[in-house]
Amino acid sequence: MIIHRLAKPTDVDLYFKWANEDQARKNSYSQKKIDFQTHVNWFNASLKDENSIMLVFEYETGMPVGQIRFERHNSDTIIRISIDKDFRGRLLAKQMIMDACRHFFTLFPGDLVRAYIRKENMASVRAFEHSGFEFEKETVINDIPSFVYTIRKS
Repeated sequence: MIIHRLAKPTDVDLYFKWANEDQARKNSYSQKKIDFQTHVNWFNASLKDENSIMLVFEYETGMPVGQIRFERHNSDTIIRISIDKDFRGRLLAKQMIMDACRHFFTLFPGDLVRAYIRKENMASVRAFEHSGFEFEKETVINDIPSFVYTIRKS
């Protein structure tokens, strides 16, 4: 069983590892590796930002398996997910997404949450579809064909 908690300052190295992992960079809209100081500045600012919610997912033993973060822009929110490379393929994404959205919607019940997914990232497409997200549209982001999926608290 996995549980989630809010990210804390001591998670900076963990998030850096996840952000620079090869598959994470491949599925990102910016594929170049992230400089550590740039990451530290972003991470600390995100922790303080009232429009950012960063959740760490762990096994009950405390072993971290991934993260989900929400970035609010008025009542339109973007969700992002990454799973540690050692825990992919264990069908954790659906539970992580559903748990994170439950947490988010207790705080912001009127928001619409959007997932922007590179078209070739079918694992993420399936995870969001199985978590209740609905296809909204196809689009192009930074010249990359993409899908947009949405969910609103029902």
